[in-house]
Amino acid sequence: MLGTASSASNHDHAAVNSQLAKILESPHFRNSKRSQALLRFILESALSGDHAPLKERSIGAAVFGREIAYDTAQDPIVRNAAIEVRKRLAQYYLEPEHAGELRIDIPIGSYIPSFRIESPAAEPIKQSAPPSKLGHAHKWMLAALALALIGIAGAFLWTTRRTPGSELDAFWDPMFRDGKTIQICIGQPNRLYRFTGPRIEELNRLLGARSGSDRDTANLSISAAELTWVAPEYLFLRDALSAFNVASWLQSKGRSYQLTSVTATNYSQLRRAPLVAIGAFNNQWAMRVNAELRFAFSHRNDGGILYNSIDDRRNPTAAQWRVAQPATGTMTEDYAIVTHVFDPATENTVISAAGIETYGTLAASEFISRPEYVGAALRAAPKDWTRKNVQFVLGTKIIDGAPGPPRVLAAHFW
Repeated sequence: MLGTASSASNHDHAAVNSQLAKILESPHFRNSKRSQALLRFILESALSGDHAPLKERSIGAAVFGREIAYDTAQDPIVRNAAIEVRKRLAQYYLEPEHAGELRIDIPIGSYIPSFRIESPAAEPIKQSAPPSKLGHAHKWMLAALALALIGIAGAFLWTTRRTPGSELDAFWDPMFRDGKTIQICIGQPNRLYRFTGPRIEELNRLLGARSGSDRDTANLSISAAELTWVAPEYLFLRDALSAFNVASWLQSKGRSYQLTSVTATNYSQLRRAPLVAIGAFNNQWAMRVNAELRFAFSHRNDGGILYNSIDDRRNPTAAQWRVAQPATGTMTEDYAIVTHVFDPATENTVISAAGIETYGTLAASEFISRPEYVGAALRAAPKDWTRKNVQFVLGTKIIDGAPGPPRVLAAHFW
């Protein structure tokens, strides 16, 4: 059982510094200089008893070299770094070998750390039964037996109702526990414009023609005033189909959900309910969730060719999961990451189904909504996988413009 939270002044400074050293040497912090610097500064300031530096602007200046009067609304580097530190701390303490250690937390909305120490649960005091007549004791025994049977029956009914019926049910169970409406956040095109102004028809004719002299645009000049950004009005078809797959699964389980676009989703909404993020490079929330995990999305330049790729941070030189940019209709394979993680920044479970291109996203949505795919993927999983975060890297063949079944290429549990 966790003890109550307390300030740095109530803890031995040597113990706090020792725990900080363990955390910074762990895989969760070892390769992130930014997270190391922020956590070290916060703890050193707290241990000194001076909380004045633990303000966003002061931290930005002291840790990240910003001017003391910089605009924190335009440059949220401290908030973003704190989100990552909270996530890394949560991942550290999820590992069983750290269960009995001094727990360091940075509460959301504050940069003043708190500390908890694991305390063993007290054993119940055993009381001997007072002497009584045999007949009286016999009645009490029958009553106790009846109560025990009622309790066993109730526990059986509760367990039957709560125990997931398949690996897919177990995979989704953390999303269902609080009965909250699940948000399905759909990615949107990042760059999509419409012509505006008196040359609308001319520009549509010139740039809409497939080939021939009508497509002669060598000397065409378009001003910024002739373009208007319309990306928030559109969805990719395969992303919309992916959201439909997830919504159908939730509906089959009698769960409530809300469909929303990425441009209509903000952080305060994510604090209120579990999230399913659809899409990768077109969904900032999916990118944020995966940003510091083992498998993450990135851009690569290899020999002058641009790629969107999935990187394995444990094997950073590998480049086997990538798609050349811009993607064309001749693609034969796409790749995706399915992530299931507790996000300490929102204090909710997040599932992301995210492909490099929308083919991979659609395959990922099938993976998380069809029991045969998740069931097969979890056969080799750790026995306690239901208490862990997980990432799957998927591959899918593209045949006649449609993605094939998702194949698991890699998995990571922690």
